[in-house]
Amino acid sequence: MQTSSKRQRGHHSTRCLNPKPVYERAAHWNPLPGELGKTFKFCCKRDVSCDPHFVHLKETVGRQRHFKQIRRHLLNAFFQMCISRHSLVEGIIDLNLDAMAIELSKTKMRDPDTCDWIVVEEVMTVSRISRLINEVIIPFGLAFVQSDGDEADPNHGMVWDKVHRQWFPKVLVLTDDFYRIAGADLERLNAQREQQLIFRNQGLSSEDEIITVREARKRMRQQIFRKSWELRKSNSVSQRKRNRLAGMTVDERKHEIAKELNKSLPASELKELSSAQFSERVWKELHSLGLGVAHPPSSLQ
Repeated sequence: MQTSSKRQRGHHSTRCLNPKPVYERAAHWNPLPGELGKTFKFCCKRDVSCDPHFVHLKETVGRQRHFKQIRRHLLNAFFQMCISRHSLVEGIIDLNLDAMAIELSKTKMRDPDTCDWIVVEEVMTVSRISRLINEVIIPFGLAFVQSDGDEADPNHGMVWDKVHRQWFPKVLVLTDDFYRIAGADLERLNAQREQQLIFRNQGLSSEDEIITVREARKRMRQQIFRKSWELRKSNSVSQRKRNRLAGMTVDERKHEIAKELNKSLPASELKELSSAQFSERVWKELHSLGLGVAHPPSSLQ
């Protein structure tokens, strides 16, 4: 016996909003250098979803069939976006799903007038990207969740999105399998990673920046010039102070230096200094200017 129900089938379309997303780097961004740039270009030309890696691990992750065409297109675009926006040195990518959805909200279609391929806006939903990460990227060993918390917690490394009401990883660490499937030469890529780490430790690049060797040399020259300029500026200030104090007696020099230190030192630091420690700072300043004596007599302290 059938029971009556007030539920009715909706008339809305269930068609995927963006069945074939594409990823394009911003026009004002610099091209990716070295092996990373070669990997990005190579990845853009191929279908990574057909890699034997996914066939080999299909049953291990509980899949019976290959990916549907819609997911294959999303996987290809996601690979390109990860290579473009991740941090090469740490091999991590911050998962701002809203920003990623905006970057993937594009597709290609033919212009009816010129018959050329053009890029148009098509909505990409956050839920599609989240499902791709949880159902493909992590299970197939292409990335793992970075977390400093308790690994026994099933939600370790995950954050709760109040807007979309779901758990998703905050930071992913890309594995060697990811780079290999993308087409990277791991030996050259690791060499480039070490080089970028050296540039960062030298203060030539920021954490989210990848620079070429040519750019690193340019910044190194600028850094040397800036340090030389600051040194000359400091020496010039010291020379003017030295000339001003040269005609004074030792006691007058001590008095002038004491007044300058009293103005320049933070109040909290002055409060902690005893009278003897403050006098020692005065003598050190005079000695650095070459106007004091290395070991001041106790009668002058």
